Amino acid sequence: VQARTLEEILKDKGVITAEDYAEANKGSVIAYTPGKGLTATSADGNSSFNLGGWGQLVYRYTDFDDSTKDAKSDFDIRRFKLVMQGNLYSKNFGYKFQGDVSSGFRTEDVIINYKFGSPLIVQVGQFKPAQARQELTGAGKQLFPERSLANDTFNLGRDQGIQAAGSFADKLVDYRLGLFNGNGPNTSNADDNHMVAGRIDISPRGAYKMDESGWPSDKLLVNIGGSFAWQKVGSADVGSGFDEDNDVINVALGLDSLTVSDFSAAYGNELTWLLMTTNLNATWMGATFAGEYYTLNADPDLGSDWDADGYYLQASYQVLPEKLELGVRYSAIESTDTKASARFDKNEIQFRANYYFVKHNLKLQSDITLVSDDLATNKDDTISRLQAQFYF
Repeated sequence: VQARTLEEILKDKGVITAEDYAEANKGSVIAYTPGKGLTATSADGNSSFNLGGWGQLVYRYTDFDDSTKDAKSDFDIRRFKLVMQGNLYSKNFGYKFQGDVSSGFRTEDVIINYKFGSPLIVQVGQFKPAQARQELTGAGKQLFPERSLANDTFNLGRDQGIQAAGSFADKLVDYRLGLFNGNGPNTSNADDNHMVAGRIDISPRGAYKMDESGWPSDKLLVNIGGSFAWQKVGSADVGSGFDEDNDVINVALGLDSLTVSDFSAAYGNELTWLLMTTNLNATWMGATFAGEYYTLNADPDLGSDWDADGYYLQASYQVLPEKLELGVRYSAIESTDTKASARFDKNEIQFRANYYFVKHNLKLQSDITLVSDDLATNKDDTISRLQAQFYF
């Protein structure tokens, strides 16, 4: 039995007209959609508020190569995101807030944007700068429970700044170009050095979504893209304490652990770095392929410059369309630096299976990772993971 409103009863009895009924019901609309959250929209459609989020619960088993270490079995709330977003007064003026509450509370995205049209959207706040495609693809849309070894070495994470973005020719070409503090999220800038980052994507056969899974489609889709990021790091930046979200600084360059005096002794007043990436992605008939290459050059005031690079190749196939997907990935990283803090030569091979109950809204992911570290002994570990993901 469905309850009837007073307005419906009065209209049916002829007490009010259809026009009066429409006017009485004119107002905001509130609706909940599983996987997309609760949305409130004003009567004119110019203002909206959406509250949603998603979570990932993971189990990990690590079999250490080092015989002196016991195996590790661990349950973890990997991610639990709360997301608020919408638009105010105009469909062109948007906002977004995202925080992670998996271990305390951490602010991730705080964004205000204005859409002048498809070719130009100006975005201000804290978010992910233009960088590798895998890092820009949301963690909930990844093929594996975690991103690749190469991406986890050379990503920029989140930062504070301003960015222009847009698309042309019905998303045939997408671009992003921005100026950022360069110190990571929730961290102010200690000097006048900034990070510049840009990206361009070309999708010659139609829009290519930021989604790594191979949903069945009769149309072959292809994406070719590339990005760059450039920054001068000074001793004042090091002293201010970088956030670990920027893995170029934290992992590839190993600057997070340095004091001001250590940095100055090793590199002088400044260290300039340039990161470039290129990718090829394709999907067709339930199969996907993705490959991405990262190259980094570090040029300090003191001492010689050095290079580092990395890549990943991954492929998958949905053996049961929209239900069961199998895949494999290989990733490697290498650095020419002679300093211990920034030297690495490592690779990983991964096998995985995903089961989708409701696409990404409700799924199980599992994988096994075989680690090979050529610069360390007893570090060829084996990691197994099982991860449950849900959107609400």
